[in-house]
Amino acid sequence: MPKPKPKRLRFLRTVGIVLLSLLVFLLLFVAAFVWNPFEGSLPELRDVVPRGVNFFVRKQRLAADFSSFPEPKFWTEFADSRAYADVMQTRAVQELKRGGLERSLQEVAATLERVRTDSSGWIDVMRDVIGQEVIVAGYEVDYTQQPSRPLAEPWWCVYTRVSWRVRAAHGLMRFGFVQDQLRQNGIGVQTDGDLLVLQPTGVPGPLYLKRHLDAVMIANSKLLLEQSQRLLDGSRDEEPIGQMPAYTDGAQLRIDDWAQRNAVDTPNVLEFVVEPNTFDAFRRFAAGWPNPQNRDSMNERVLASFVNLKGWQQVTGGLIFGPRGLTATGQVGLNSKQHTAFQSSFYRAEQQRREEWLDPFLAMVPESACAAAALRMPAGDFLYAMFDALDPAEKDFINDGMKRAVFQGNTLTDTRDLIEKLKVAFLPRTGFVFRRNVPDEDRDDKGELKVPVTARSPMPQVAWVFWIRPGAAAMVEEFVAMMRAHFQTFYFKRVYYLRVPHASGVFTEPVSEFTNPQIPATGAIAMIVFRDFFVVANSGPFVRDILRTRYPALSGARSMRQLPEFEAFQANMPAELNGVVWLRGENLVPVLDDYMKFAESANELPDPDWQRSVRPAAEEQVRRSKYPQYPSVASMPPTMTQPGGEFDQAVVAHMQEQWRRERTSFTADDRAQMQQLRAFARALRAGFVQVELENSYIRFLATLIPDLR
Repeated sequence: MPKPKPKRLRFLRTVGIVLLSLLVFLLLFVAAFVWNPFEGSLPELRDVVPRGVNFFVRKQRLAADFSSFPEPKFWTEFADSRAYADVMQTRAVQELKRGGLERSLQEVAATLERVRTDSSGWIDVMRDVIGQEVIVAGYEVDYTQQPSRPLAEPWWCVYTRVSWRVRAAHGLMRFGFVQDQLRQNGIGVQTDGDLLVLQPTGVPGPLYLKRHLDAVMIANSKLLLEQSQRLLDGSRDEEPIGQMPAYTDGAQLRIDDWAQRNAVDTPNVLEFVVEPNTFDAFRRFAAGWPNPQNRDSMNERVLASFVNLKGWQQVTGGLIFGPRGLTATGQVGLNSKQHTAFQSSFYRAEQQRREEWLDPFLAMVPESACAAAALRMPAGDFLYAMFDALDPAEKDFINDGMKRAVFQGNTLTDTRDLIEKLKVAFLPRTGFVFRRNVPDEDRDDKGELKVPVTARSPMPQVAWVFWIRPGAAAMVEEFVAMMRAHFQTFYFKRVYYLRVPHASGVFTEPVSEFTNPQIPATGAIAMIVFRDFFVVANSGPFVRDILRTRYPALSGARSMRQLPEFEAFQANMPAELNGVVWLRGENLVPVLDDYMKFAESANELPDPDWQRSVRPAAEEQVRRSKYPQYPSVASMPPTMTQPGGEFDQAVVAHMQEQWRRERTSFTADDRAQMQQLRAFARALRAGFVQVELENSYIRFLATLIPDLR
C-alpha cells in the first residue's frame, strides 16, 4: 500500500499555489493599472513628431557624452590645452558666466543628484529619462488661426525614450496616494483622460504628460500631444517629420553620407530642423543684416550681394561630434523668389568636377596663408557687385581714371564698361587667398623703400584669383598692358616688374606691381597672367609666392594641400561642389594680433605726416563730389582754399572722417571682439567649409579641428 503524503508537503504546496496566484494577480494588476512589462518599444521616436513644427532637435545616446553631468568627456583634454585659458576669458564665455550658466548647470546637476538620492537610486534622470534618446520640438507660430500669427511663448514638447522604471513610475502617478505624496513635494498632479496634468511650483502654466510604450511626451500645449496621438493612430491628416523631404535630404542623407565616408557606424550627432524666419529675433536681425547701404563696412555691403537671410525657409542637418573634430552638415532651404538678380546667377553656377577647377587653385595656396576660399559664380557679376559696394566718392575716383584709359583701341566710359568688355574672358569662378601682411622692405639704389606705405592698416595681404577661358588670355594681357601704360592715370606713382626665381632659373611671367602710398596696408596693387589664371593682389611678393607654390617641383614651395590638416577634409569633398573656405588657426592668430596692435596705437587726432600725404587726393575727391563746377583746385577762389575757407574746411572734415574710419574706429567692443576671435583662432587647428548651391537650397559641410596641444 502507498504511504499517505505528509501534511507538511500538502501545506507547502498550498502555500506555493497561493503565492503563485498572488504573484500572477499582482502581475495582472500591474499590467492592467500600472505598466505592462511585456509591451514593446516605439520603432522610431521621431515618427510621432508632426512635420509642421518650427524647430526640432534630436540627440541619441546622450548619457554616453558625459563623464558626469555637466562635464562632457572631451573637457579634460580641452582644459589641459594651451588655448583653454584664452577661450575662458573671452567676452562670449564671460557673458555666459554672468548670465548664470555655471549656476544653472550646477543647479541642474544638483537636481539630478537629488532625484537619484530621493529615489534611493531607483530613478537616474540621465540613465532612465533622457540618456537613450531625446527630442525637443515645437511651434513659434500659431497656425490654428487664420491668418497665422506669432506666439507670445513657444509651444514645445519633449519626446524621450525612457526605461522600465520610468514607465512603472508613470503608471503609479495615476493613483491618489502617489499624487498626494507628489503634491506635498510641490508638484500638483491630475488626470485628464490619458494625460497627466502637472503643475510644478514656480512654473507659470500646466505641463501635459503622455506615455506610449517606452516614449514619454511632456508638453506645455495639448496641440502637440493631439498631433502625436493622430500619428500614433495612423491618421492621414498628419505626417511625421521623419518623412519630410527637408529632413530626409538635408539631415538624414547628409549624415549618412558623412558616416559612410568616415567609416563611422553610429555617428554621435545632434540633428536639427529650424525655420529661422518664424523666430522674431531672427526676423528682426535678417531685416537689417547684411546692410547693402552700410557706410562704414564695405565687407558688409559686398556680403549683402551674396546673403539674403529673409529667404531662408529651413535649416536642417546635424552637428556631428567626430573623432577628429566637430562637423556640421546639412541644407538651407531657400525661397528663390527672394533672390536678387546677382544671387539668381550666383546660385545657377555651372557644375564641374572639382579636379578640373578646384584642385589647381588649392595647389597654388601657400602654406603660409591664413585663409582661402573659392566659389563658382559668374566673375563679371561678382566684379559688378564689388564695384557697386564702393562709396560714391571711390566710384567717381576710379571712373575718372577709366575715362582717360584706352582698352582694345577704344576709350572707356566708366568702370562698368571695362567689366562688361572683360567679363567674357573669365570662367564662372573666383578664388581668394589671405595672408598676414608682412611689410615689403625692398629698397632701391638710394636706400629708399620701393613700396612706401602711408595709409597704415592691419589689413592682411589679399589675392583674387580668376580662371581664364581658353583662348582669352590675350584679352587679359591687354588689360594688364593698359594698366602699365596708363598707371599714372589711375594715380599710381610707380610700376615695377617683379621676376620670380626658382631652382632652375626665373619664371617667364613677371608680376606687375603698381604703387601708391595711399593704398591701405600695402601701398601696392599687383597682377599677373599665367597659364589659366589671372591673379590680382595688394602685394607683389604675395603674388610671387602664389606663382612659386603653383610649381612646387621647381620652387620647393608647399601648398595647403600638403598640410596634414587638409587630409581630414579630402575624404569628405564630393566630386562636384560650388565652393570651399579654408582656415588655419596658427596663421590667423598673427593677423588678429596686428589688428589689436593697430587699435592700441591709434590716436584721436590725425597724424600730421599722414595729413600731408593724403591731402592732394582728399582735395580732388572733395572737389569732384562737392564743387564739380570748378575744373581744378587751382581755379577756386582763394577765399575758399585758404585756411579756414569753405573748401579747406570741407577737406579737413573729409580727412578727419577718413582718419576716423581707418584709425580710430576700433572701440572697446571691437577690441574685445578681436580678443575673442584670437582666442577661438588659437583653439582652432584648421577649419573647412564646403557648399553645393542650387536655386532652392545651399548644402553645406563644415569641419573644425580643435588644437588641443
